[in-house]
Amino acid sequence: MNHSMKQIVACLLAVCILAVSVPLRAFGAETPLQLMVAADTHFRCAADLGAPDDTYAEYLLDPDTFAYASTQGQMNYESEAILAELLQAFTASDAHYLLIAGDLTCGKRASHLAFAEYLRKTEEASGKQIFVTVGNHDCAAKSSDDKISMEEFREIYADFGFQQALSRHDASASYAVDLDDTYRLLAVDSCIYGEDDGKISTAVFRWIKDQVRQAEQDGKTLIAMMHHSLLPHYELQPMIDNWRYFAGWFADHDIRTVLTGHIHANDISSTVSDRGNTLYDIQTGALISSPNTYRVLTMGQGSVQIESRFITKIDPALLPDYLTDAQKAKLTEDFSGYAKEYYISGVCKWLNRNIGSPNRLARWFKLKEGTKAYAAAERLMTRLGAAVGQDIYDTGAGASIEAALAPYHIEVPQSDYQKPYEVAAKLMYGFFHGDEDAVGNKEDAALLLTCLEGAILTAIQSDPDQASLRLLARAMETRTDAAAAVSSLRTSVWARQLAEKMALALVETLAGGFVDDYSTPADLNVTLTFEENRSSAAPAHLFVQLLRLFAELCKRMVA
Repeated sequence: MNHSMKQIVACLLAVCILAVSVPLRAFGAETPLQLMVAADTHFRCAADLGAPDDTYAEYLLDPDTFAYASTQGQMNYESEAILAELLQAFTASDAHYLLIAGDLTCGKRASHLAFAEYLRKTEEASGKQIFVTVGNHDCAAKSSDDKISMEEFREIYADFGFQQALSRHDASASYAVDLDDTYRLLAVDSCIYGEDDGKISTAVFRWIKDQVRQAEQDGKTLIAMMHHSLLPHYELQPMIDNWRYFAGWFADHDIRTVLTGHIHANDISSTVSDRGNTLYDIQTGALISSPNTYRVLTMGQGSVQIESRFITKIDPALLPDYLTDAQKAKLTEDFSGYAKEYYISGVCKWLNRNIGSPNRLARWFKLKEGTKAYAAAERLMTRLGAAVGQDIYDTGAGASIEAALAPYHIEVPQSDYQKPYEVAAKLMYGFFHGDEDAVGNKEDAALLLTCLEGAILTAIQSDPDQASLRLLARAMETRTDAAAAVSSLRTSVWARQLAEKMALALVETLAGGFVDDYSTPADLNVTLTFEENRSSAAPAHLFVQLLRLFAELCKRMVA
């Protein structure tokens, strides 16, 4: 071999060596992938709306407008108009795909068919693709006249992931589909049909392992999308079984980004596996609830840039006739403000529905149903439902939290709130909105605790069966000697102790988990980076194997 040929071969050899030394994930990374992500659209077509529900609307500051608010803050009657805005935004955007992370509709057949038609028209207008995954509200365990099964879900949404899939799991709604030369979407069915809770079943996990192996061979970076959280987002959140194991496994097998919904909050949680690999669970809030969020993700160069956007207007022509002209006018004038007031009203109705039940209190203090203590708790909670509707501050116009606490020399912190439910709504809204105010949360939590204490004291004073309430107070004491001592305490003392314990338990179960969440580093607008760990390198892709083979041939030629 002459000198010139040797130089050429040496250059080719150097190129090959450099090529095989670069991690495969770097190929194609210079072209960012932009995704629009939404979750929990909970769409209801006109046929599935039904009559507005004004139950539990007592104590609302503006019942004329918001008596129809849902107890979860979901804007059911506005869902079509909200969905239309999302799809128009996607059509006009630079996003390559729209991903919707489950709970597409209220679960009824007519709404699914209408929703799929909306998606189909959007794809035709935009020339871009929409991919969906299934949520706990989407399918019933069995098909019926108005409910669909998982198999029917795959048929109705065949054009939105299932037909394009490289792989489909036969026993679930899981599938894998390529997004570009670098990224592959792994849509994971995390549902237990007929239940709200989720899981990654053994069969689905086996399929995920197969997809990871295939992605390694194909040189693809996996982005997972599932309805239920893979990481916890707040302290008391129900989680899928073995979430710690799955999170570590995902992180160590190059699934570093998981897009989720279900909790209705804009929240980002992260974890680092034992091998030092970072995983992010990027949860998007419910599109149908204030602040009506969707996200734009830009993937590339070892990072994920997240921008949160909000629905700020709707087309009044898409609002149903159930709404009054006054409501339509307010929705058109200031949609975001209306949506937030709607949400706060929904929290009030939720509290009115739940605070009158002894279930949460019984679980917290291990009160057994059928006992006298449980019966006393049930009666007291019924009265508490009315007491918590009082004004916070004493205006001289009637009962108030401040007046109830005055005999105990307890001061109520000053604020601009009028009703206790507004305080709870502020705490919960901050979490669902994202980037919540940690300092403000603690102040509001302290005020909520004081309000509940005053409401409980009001309920105690209005109950003539003081003996049963003493029994309840004793049941809440953990030490036998302390429980016995309650019997001899003055009424004002044991009542105060009972109120304190109940208020603490209620704040913890109702809002305590939302005061400090597991967000890192932020929730709304942030760039997430990944610390690479190559200690468990994936098998070489076929292209890399060919480069190595060519390098070996070059070596022999040079020799």
